[in-house]
Amino acid sequence: MIIFLFGFILLFITVLQAFTPKFLKQTEVFGVYVPEQHVKEKTIVHLKKRYTTVVLTTGLVILLGYFLWAFTQNPDEETLALVSVGVQFTSLFMSIGYYFIMHIRVKKLKVEQGWTSGKNEVRIVDLKFQEKLQLIPRIVFIIPMIITVGLIIYTFMKYAQMPDMIPTHWGPSGQPDAFSKKTYFSVISMPIILLVMQGMFLLMSEGMKFSGAKINPANKKTSVSQQLAFRKYSSWFALFISLSTTLLMGYLHLQTIHPEIASPWIMFTLPIVFLVITFVGVGIYTVKVGQSGSRLKVGGVSPSSEEKIAVDDDKYWKGGLFYINKDDPSILVEKRFGVGWTFNFGRPISWIALCLPLLIILVIAFSL
Repeated sequence: MIIFLFGFILLFITVLQAFTPKFLKQTEVFGVYVPEQHVKEKTIVHLKKRYTTVVLTTGLVILLGYFLWAFTQNPDEETLALVSVGVQFTSLFMSIGYYFIMHIRVKKLKVEQGWTSGKNEVRIVDLKFQEKLQLIPRIVFIIPMIITVGLIIYTFMKYAQMPDMIPTHWGPSGQPDAFSKKTYFSVISMPIILLVMQGMFLLMSEGMKFSGAKINPANKKTSVSQQLAFRKYSSWFALFISLSTTLLMGYLHLQTIHPEIASPWIMFTLPIVFLVITFVGVGIYTVKVGQSGSRLKVGGVSPSSEEKIAVDDDKYWKGGLFYINKDDPSILVEKRFGVGWTFNFGRPISWIALCLPLLIILVIAFSL
């Protein structure tokens, strides 16, 4: 069962990476801005198909090799987990490496054919864009955080009844395989990590309010509608992940206080259900919404304009993955490759928002 679970994760990663170009805006190809009138170039279409074929084929070969190894070697649980994670990262890094090859080719093609030469670059601004946003209210994200704070208070109230050794890690079978001595810090370590994660989801939703919208001048009405819908669905998705994470980690913590609510079957099944629900959510979000709402069907199609193109800001995108622009007030920006959001690494506050939560989690993990 564990082998098939890891295999499912590897297959999901492979398929998602392979078909990523189909979920992006047509004007962003392997992290490079391509004007509207060039998105149907035969070379562009060919490169996208080739990327999908190579990544999908490579991933399936790795998956087959993984299954052959797992079923013939019959590894122990710890070895299986380590190798499985290593194989998943190997598949991911290989697809990223091939992405960079395609990124360089499209960038070179853009220069050689002069896709932006002589074009009138314009930046469209919708002054009422923020007023039109339909994001989840801030209080909805704060409620799970309040519940977590209540869980911390409840833990202190039950401190004397808790066992002397607190489980801090659970293996693939659902059984605890690492423990920490009971202290006032160790008993609330999981709720603190949960609180940090909930704060990150809140930050994501709030950051979308102040993220600048890149509107396509060749299709303004449709572009604005898709941008608004993308932010709405992204906010809902962040809430969905926040709530499901709260339920999982909240239960894991409560069973350390009340062992009677736990059972080997529940501890084995719950993480699997969480993973499946998360992957299904990611799949629906990716396929239905697409990056920047590119897969959403909205009304208000505007006539295309050959003379005007969006401002080419390739210089701010390093490798098409990392956005660095100190003049842009946005903390979060829409990804160019992949579905979702990334940080504007040109803003110091972005580094704080990224590194501080990770630092807190690492300090807690290594203190146990």
